[in-house]
Amino acid sequence: MKIKHASLRWIESDLPYSRQFGDLYYSREDELGESRHVFLEANQLHQRWQRAADSNIPFTIAEIGFGSALNFLLTWQLWRSSACKPVGLHYIAFEKYPFSRADLKKVQHRWPALAEFSRALQVVYPDHSGGCHRLLLDDRLILDLHLGDARTQLQNHNAAIGQIDAWYLDGFNPQLNPELWQRKLLQLIAAASKPGATVSTYSAAGAVRRQLQAAGFEVEKTAGFGRKRHMLVATRSAANKHREQSSGAIESSPSWSTYPAALAGDAQAIIIGAGLAGCSMAYSLARRGWRVSVIDQAASPASGTSGIAQFALRCRIFQNDSPLSRFFLQAYLFSRRQYSQLTASSPLAFHDCGVLQLQSAMNKQQPLDWQKLHRLYPSEVIQTLAPADASLLANTKLEDGAYYFPGGGWLDPTLLCSSYLDHPNISLHSGRAVHALDLRDSLWQASDADGQLLASAAVAVIANSHDATRFSPTAWLPLQTVRGQATSIGSSRFSASLASVVCGQRTVFPCVDNHHTLSASYRPQDSDLSISEADNQQNVQGAQACFREADYLDEEFQEARVALRCSSSDYLPVVGQVPDVGAMQEQFSELRLNARAQVNSGGSYHPGLYLSVAHGSNGLATCPLSSEFLASLINGEALPIDQAMSAALNPARFIIRDLKKQR
Repeated sequence: MKIKHASLRWIESDLPYSRQFGDLYYSREDELGESRHVFLEANQLHQRWQRAADSNIPFTIAEIGFGSALNFLLTWQLWRSSACKPVGLHYIAFEKYPFSRADLKKVQHRWPALAEFSRALQVVYPDHSGGCHRLLLDDRLILDLHLGDARTQLQNHNAAIGQIDAWYLDGFNPQLNPELWQRKLLQLIAAASKPGATVSTYSAAGAVRRQLQAAGFEVEKTAGFGRKRHMLVATRSAANKHREQSSGAIESSPSWSTYPAALAGDAQAIIIGAGLAGCSMAYSLARRGWRVSVIDQAASPASGTSGIAQFALRCRIFQNDSPLSRFFLQAYLFSRRQYSQLTASSPLAFHDCGVLQLQSAMNKQQPLDWQKLHRLYPSEVIQTLAPADASLLANTKLEDGAYYFPGGGWLDPTLLCSSYLDHPNISLHSGRAVHALDLRDSLWQASDADGQLLASAAVAVIANSHDATRFSPTAWLPLQTVRGQATSIGSSRFSASLASVVCGQRTVFPCVDNHHTLSASYRPQDSDLSISEADNQQNVQGAQACFREADYLDEEFQEARVALRCSSSDYLPVVGQVPDVGAMQEQFSELRLNARAQVNSGGSYHPGLYLSVAHGSNGLATCPLSSEFLASLINGEALPIDQAMSAALNPARFIIRDLKKQR
């Protein structure tokens, strides 16, 4: 998941030259004018936005070759200055060799007219890990930055098929960068395009024109910029799309994990649950203009597990590249960016003090191999530290060496939920328990124990942890409860200066208001909410074992809190559209006879019903990206996770597994 940076040579001190491709990134003369002409004007963005000013569908631009971000910055500037435009802008960019953050700052210093946009991008710019990085910039502007091979990323994100309005093909010339102009990639570009989508490129080469035509575009040679006489523009027509499909150029067979198209409706949703999953879900929809009703049985938000005073943010680590390792990394990085942005605009405070995971407390049966981790993760995500170095960061003597998450930290989840809900499109209905959720006249109706209607909408999201099994469409889910007790103790004259979150047998948080939070005990299948003195003792003992001084912590209890985590039978989040169990079992019954059978059919799902539960102890890292994924799915947008990740989280995975096991 590491990424290789662009190898640059600087000409005239600030003009970037690619060592990988042997060429300049842009013209020596008026690169801003050239970019506007070749991409913004050739794709007629201003005129098309004016014509689509009443559209409630975001306008989607995709770029091959993000490079210095010049095209994106100019597009953002035009978007900001346009009075008439669609409801949102979704910019999807692909870059195999991204600039380092330092190089990006250096090159963008050339463009003072774009300084405001450059600074905002630099704050959130990811330059060290591959995959899709969702960046939330202006209120209605999303940048999905895919770092890695464009062909691979497009193939993996086949859920973006038919969603792109305009393409910037900003690669180096075909002789220097032939991969960009291969037929297979251009066919993927065509498949991802809407009818009427446009393409523009500096290149006017005959080979490029022929490849675009073969992929189903109508191509025109037009005036280039400055000394360059010609460039190409192209349009994707419905007739060409039909011709390409009939030739079998791009075909994607549906599977059980293929979701149906998003519903067209009035942009209203019900969310059941006001913990991290529900509140982040409400925020993601509200940012898109949806009116959201959040219903929770407790008197205030974050009253379950999310109500513990301090939560740690760190990345769940794997030893091999897989859809799961990529999801947890992308989720962690997205959460880190979002919490920093909320800290700047709300009462939330994300304390980026780093997290130290003591090596002695790791799973002894599955020890981590640092060499594998080093090959997979960049140092910005995880480092291994000797005891002395770990102790220096923690500002105390630790018992062992540690895995260090430099981007990790902690926050108050109650403040986080309040920050999420502080949006004019969100209404909170506390103290109301939903006992039934039924589909009537194409609306999901949430009712209380007396059958009284609490709310109704075409879209509903179940985000109420283990109570999701209360409702008939989700009663079958293999969820389990895990009792956890967190303990608060006073700070000692030693512990008051603890500088990082320390995770050992227990997690010890830095001092706040003269106390430390210690979390947490772990008791699967236990739903007892009473305080256990034995758990308090074990929490203190486990916390004290992290430190070399025997009296480092004050052992006097101040208070304790018990909450029930929710996990699934495979210990992964359950996020996606809710499947129709009976229909899926019948549709994929062939798997009972042959577990390897290929059933080329999309799954059967309840229309407008979605789920986000079982985040377990990783919710601070996984809830925000899960909510963005669902909001994109609900809103009919390109998704921030690929098809394999989506399938790994899909609630229907349990149905398919049971069929294959003949259950």
